[in-house]
Amino acid sequence: MRARDRDTAPRSRTVGFQVPAELDQLSMVHALAETVLLVGGFALDEVTDLLLALDEVATALMLVATPDTLLDCSFTGGDGALGARVSAVAREPAALDEQSFGWHVVATLTDALRTDYAGFDAARDGYPTTVEFGWIRRLHGPAKS
Repeated sequence: MRARDRDTAPRSRTVGFQVPAELDQLSMVHALAETVLLVGGFALDEVTDLLLALDEVATALMLVATPDTLLDCSFTGGDGALGARVSAVAREPAALDEQSFGWHVVATLTDALRTDYAGFDAARDGYPTTVEFGWIRRLHGPAKS
């Protein structure tokens, strides 16, 4: 990359981790994500909202996950925005209850929310399910002209 291009290059990074898709791992997901967000420069109130959304998504996936599957989490952040991708292998197709109160909380706290249900994967003995959500920092105070 040329030196003059560094000022205009996107400033985003992706960080990810995997944990067993079991409810007793939720605190690990929370702690790892909190570290990623704080190191990524998000403010405490932003981190709180994003962690609540992540907790809901991770819990929903853990409840429908096949035995011995992993919860795969990745976060891409930069310039005041965050993209999160959380996936696991579910026991049933379209297993998440997207009409639940928890799902409405996620939709309220995020700017984009999408669920992808793949067909049965015989090698993984289940249905790969991925939830993606995005969030954009709001500017506070008067707009700059």
